[in-house]
Amino acid sequence: MLNKIFLLLLAVCSMGLKSQETLPFYQQYLVDGDFLFNPALLGKTDDVVLNLNYQKQFSQLSESPNVQSIGLHANVFDRVGAGISFFRDQNGPISSNGLTLGASYFIPLSDEEDRQDQFSFGVGTSLYNMNIDYGKINAAQQGDQLLGENTNDIFIAYANLGAAVKFKKFFAGLSVTDIPISNDLPIVNGIEPSPTKFYLNAGYDWHFTDGIFLTPSLMMNLNTNSSRIFDYNLMATAFGEKNNISAGISFRSAKSAVGSQNLGLSPIIRGRVGSFTFGGVYNFGVSELTENFGNSFMLSIGFNIENFINARGYRYR
Repeated sequence: MLNKIFLLLLAVCSMGLKSQETLPFYQQYLVDGDFLFNPALLGKTDDVVLNLNYQKQFSQLSESPNVQSIGLHANVFDRVGAGISFFRDQNGPISSNGLTLGASYFIPLSDEEDRQDQFSFGVGTSLYNMNIDYGKINAAQQGDQLLGENTNDIFIAYANLGAAVKFKKFFAGLSVTDIPISNDLPIVNGIEPSPTKFYLNAGYDWHFTDGIFLTPSLMMNLNTNSSRIFDYNLMATAFGEKNNISAGISFRSAKSAVGSQNLGLSPIIRGRVGSFTFGGVYNFGVSELTENFGNSFMLSIGFNIENFINARGYRYR
């Protein structure tokens, strides 16, 4: 029992009690939530895109951490995209909420009028608030300095930058998120801003036969705390004129100043039926932690709606 408690405390610490963690990074970007981590992807298609995600960790715990996000983005004027997203992260007595606003600009790279060849850049801002419910904490020592006054409601604003490119079935992106623009110095009791994150991704859609393609891709998540997360992904997609279905797998590993480890293997499924989109991810952990407290999963749904905001459509020239 003591070993399980120690493992749980280790997990909580690894999720960032000493820093204000904005939207946790899972596989949202593989189930139509890539715009959540790169503002350059806001309005990347001609549709109005609605995306909702729910992630639950340590499924065997009754009050395990869970994250919900909802985002909306579209091409709003000529080559300009914009979007808004909201997330809530509940982790025991700690609840975090964030609102992100962003805009993007697209440059066509060919005369093909399907938006498959384009370059974009984007900017955004995230408004983040963390609240600690001390009523849920049973302190071993009354008057513990870590439970001091005026530390249960903290606000920080961040800036986000990004760029992305699609050309000849190749795609890549680079974004820098969580650049603190307020409260950028350590706060009371060692709580500090979330580390600035750098996301780099690349992949290729290999159309080897009619109606089916394979997509190998890589995602790297680096941050200023010297930790690095690497995702190696492979997806297969069968598609028709309006519908498609994809299935694949993602392998995640991590490195930090204290060493490296394999974090998990995740089967993924996603699809589109008309305007409705759906996705699911199951994270098989490969550590003793998940053996004791369970694996995690993510569910995603959304809608790709005909663009009622910009009736004139995307400007190719």
